[in-house]
Amino acid sequence: MSSLSIPEPALSSRAMLCSLSISMWSARIHDRAVSEEIATLHRASVNAGRYNKLLLPKTALEEIQKIAQEARQEHYFMTLPWGDDGYRVLPAAAYMDHTEKMRTYANRFGPAVDALVSKFEEFVAQAKNQLGTMFQPSDYPGIREDREKLTMPAPNELRGKFSFETKVMPLPDAADFRVSLGDEEKMRIQRQITATVEASLQVASRDLWQRLFDAVSHLAERLKAYKVTTEGVEHPFRDSVVTNLVKIVDILPKLNVTGDPALETLASEVRVALLVDPKELRTSDAARVETARAAEAIAQRMAGYMTGYGIPAATRSEAA
Repeated sequence: MSSLSIPEPALSSRAMLCSLSISMWSARIHDRAVSEEIATLHRASVNAGRYNKLLLPKTALEEIQKIAQEARQEHYFMTLPWGDDGYRVLPAAAYMDHTEKMRTYANRFGPAVDALVSKFEEFVAQAKNQLGTMFQPSDYPGIREDREKLTMPAPNELRGKFSFETKVMPLPDAADFRVSLGDEEKMRIQRQITATVEASLQVASRDLWQRLFDAVSHLAERLKAYKVTTEGVEHPFRDSVVTNLVKIVDILPKLNVTGDPALETLASEVRVALLVDPKELRTSDAARVETARAAEAIAQRMAGYMTGYGIPAATRSEAA
């Protein structure tokens, strides 16, 4: 009986492009009049500097900024590089996880904006006292001043300064190029699309290798530096040296859209050898030494693979 060859699913069915767009009001504005006044005072050119007013207390936007930062970090973690247009590769296997995560952040973002709107008049009143003669009601979306009394008759002007949106679009697919052209020109464009997609996926693959390599190398460095003395602990490490590695190993099979077997194998080895409870790593010299050696050995093997793939292996230097 002859075996039938089953074609590999098209890449466009295994991944898509996804962007995360978060807009926020900065609560800062360039005050041209004050900038010119300062330049005149110091006999300087009007282009010598800019005076930017802080329109609200720093705490007013903290929660919104925190949510936006966390959402962007999670979006970047769950996707891979693509181009410079804001879109990143989102594997189909990670789509539901990514959608749920972004929905969670969006559900936090909206109420945080509502909380700002509800307290906006109060924040603006505080700013009026702090800014003195630099205060201008027109700097504040939705705020009006009537007989020196500040009100907010148009709260949607402020809400309109904030948005949280994800967009999804298909990967370019040379086989789906349907423009009516001559066969030779169509073939040339299809080859160009294929080459572009393959080059972008090489970048995505390098990013995945680098993520795992960085985390493994960092674990080895931190465990080797850890030392208990009579005066206490030298070079302590945070739980994140392990928990970050757990996150990467968990998401890696879903992000490996090229199906790189070497990467899959190394991720499995990391899961078996390096995902040790941080408490045990601190209390057991044997566990710490063994895990550090295993991490160093895996990192060295990864460095060899990465050199063969043309990926510059750069170890992390920052603390976890």
